[in-house]
Amino acid sequence: MERIKDFGGTFLKVWMVADRVHLGLIAAAVAFFGMFSLFPAVAALISIFGLFADPRVVLTQLQLMQELVPGDVYDVLFRQMEALLSARPETLTFSAVLSLSIAMFSARVAIAALMRALNAIYDRPLRGGVRSLLVALGMTASLIGVAFTALTLVVIVPVVIDFLPLPWQAAAVIELSRWLIAISVLIVGLGILYRFGPNRREARPRWITPGALLVILLWLLASTGFSLYLSNFGRYNEVYGSIGAAAAMLMWLYISAYLILLGAAVNVVLERRGLARDHPRPAHLTHPEAGSENAPLG
Repeated sequence: MERIKDFGGTFLKVWMVADRVHLGLIAAAVAFFGMFSLFPAVAALISIFGLFADPRVVLTQLQLMQELVPGDVYDVLFRQMEALLSARPETLTFSAVLSLSIAMFSARVAIAALMRALNAIYDRPLRGGVRSLLVALGMTASLIGVAFTALTLVVIVPVVIDFLPLPWQAAAVIELSRWLIAISVLIVGLGILYRFGPNRREARPRWITPGALLVILLWLLASTGFSLYLSNFGRYNEVYGSIGAAAAMLMWLYISAYLILLGAAVNVVLERRGLARDHPRPAHLTHPEAGSENAPLG
C-alpha cells in the first residue's frame, strides 16, 4: 500500500512539473525544429560514414528501424537517404568537410530547442548565446558520433560472429546484437541529453536514469501503437494529401519529444525526492508550531 501511495505521489509531481512548463507545447516546438534538423543530421552521418566505408551500408542497416518506427515515417527516411546516396561516392568524400559543417549547424537547432526545454523542466537559467551554441554543437556532434559508432558495430559484429563457431545460433546472435546496439544507442543518447542539456554544473544525473529507461519502454510501446494506428485507422494521406507522410513524421517526432521531456521530468522529481530524503528540513521548518508562530516555511 505504501508503494502504491509513493508511486501515486511521484506521478502527481511529474504531472505538476509537466503542467508548469507546458510540456505538450514545448514538445511541439522541439518536434517542429526536429523536423528541420533530422535530414541534415542524416546527411552528416552519411558523409562521415562515406569516408570510411560504403555509405550504402547505412541504407541497409536502416531496415532495422522498420520495426521501430511507423511505416510512413520509415518511407520518408528511406526515400531521403536514397536521394542522398544517389550522389557519387567522390562527391560525398570531397565535400565531406563543408557538407558536414553545414549539416551539423542545421541539425543543432533541434538540440538547442531540447536544451531550452530541459532548462525549463529543471528550472535553470539559459546559457549565454555563444556558450549555448557551442554546447548545442558539441551535443550534436556527440549524438552523430554515437550513431556512427552504432552503425560501425552493426557492420562489424556480424563479420566477427561469422568467424565464431556458432552454427545454428549465429542468426539469432546477430539479431540480438542489433537490438542491443539499438537500445544502447538510445540509452547513451538520452544520457547525453540529460547530463549536458540542462544548464547545471553541480551533480549531473547518471548515464542510466529511471527517466531514460521509462522513455525507452514508452517509446517502443508508443511507436508500435502509432504504427498500428496508421495501418488501421490513420488516414493522413486522405486528409493531408501529398504531405500525409510528413504529417505522420511530425506527429511521431512530437510523441518522441514529449516522452524525452517526460523522462526528464521524472528524473527531476526523483532527484528532488532523493535530496529531500538525504537532507531533511529541520524540525522548526517542517513543523512551525514547534517554534515561533511566524517561523518561515522555506
